Amino acid sequence: MLPVLGEIKDLSGRPVENARVSLINEGDETGGSSDITYTDEKGVFHFINKSEGIYSVAVQKEGYLPYQDTFQSTARDRRVFKICLTKSDSFEPEVIYLAKNTGNLYGSVICDESDEPVADAVVSIGDKFVQTGEQGGFKLENIGVGPKIIKIQKNGYEKLEKEIIVSIKTQNVVVRLNKIVKYAAIAGRVKIRGKKDGECPPIKVYLAGKTSVTDYRGTFRFENIASGNYPIILIYNKKEVYNDIIKVEKGISAFEILLEKL
Repeated sequence: MLPVLGEIKDLSGRPVENARVSLINEGDETGGSSDITYTDEKGVFHFINKSEGIYSVAVQKEGYLPYQDTFQSTARDRRVFKICLTKSDSFEPEVIYLAKNTGNLYGSVICDESDEPVADAVVSIGDKFVQTGEQGGFKLENIGVGPKIIKIQKNGYEKLEKEIIVSIKTQNVVVRLNKIVKYAAIAGRVKIRGKKDGECPPIKVYLAGKTSVTDYRGTFRFENIASGNYPIILIYNKKEVYNDIIKVEKGISAFEILLEKL
């Protein structure tokens, strides 16, 4: 069982106290059981003893636009969810939008990995576009109601396009961007002391969950490895003959391994 922790702030970074937070287990066979709690003076809320799965969280607070989001809770990926609420006192009366048949879309863009706000992302719907502020917030106003495609771009992140339904009422949304993972290729060679070039037997090489086998020259290769430090293990005749840690960086990395014997 896992805890679900979060904090709620407004666009200025101030904590929002006494906000009503509902948590719904979308995978519950009974149709989604709901728990309710309220934020403390620091804007913090928590739920305890929650199973892994997909949850929806909804936040309501007088004077702020409602908030909704969906996330997956796993034991491996524990994090504090950071939620940003937009005040509702800055909006024009809805009767204006009823006549115009348009709506407003207010929201924020955050990094899916860290829940941190993404500043200077370009958010567009049709020919309307804005840039997110320091807290990841954006406002798109007087948008025609109905299905629309929202596009978000930011250097270092995957481009996002998704369909949303714009209604007459002002909506508050949260959009998550995925960072672009930097991948690398590894070209390696195994040499065995006392053996000539071209006399290398097939040796299994394990790295980052992938497997390669040396050819007669002792060469091996890995593709699409994320940057980082990894153990590299060599196995011959079901015995470990080499074990070390290597650093993998973006681009092509070359490694040579010298074995005293097999």
